[in-house]
Amino acid sequence: MSFDDPFEELEKAEREVQQQKRQGRAKRSNAPQFDEALKQVTSIDVARAARKKTFQGKYWLRTLRLPPEYQELTRQIFQLEPRARSLAEIERWIYTMGLLAYFQEGKRPSYSEAISRDIDLPPIFD
Repeated sequence: MSFDDPFEELEKAEREVQQQKRQGRAKRSNAPQFDEALKQVTSIDVARAARKKTFQGKYWLRTLRLPPEYQELTRQIFQLEPRARSLAEIERWIYTMGLLAYFQEGKRPSYSEAISRDIDLPPIFD
């Protein structure tokens, strides 16, 4: 610090902070650039660029609210399948079977007429 310019140290510290901020921004430039609106971009790339936590590795993260009895039934399936590695694997299989039923077998949800629309869940075991 010199007596000629008492703010010299302050200005130097501010320049260092600005340079560190610029370096922090440079790290983010590794993310995919979305310059072209018509370019095909996967939803995984969009989520990563937006820094959203909707994907973990190759899996899409979702939260489902299911009736409590579905938890016990899912655990029973897991216990009956000795080759299953995890409960999550069984849950993904159940979800996949639902997609297959919808797209390949033509199954559709039934709706009850009310003020709001609710899906009627069929009883699994009677």
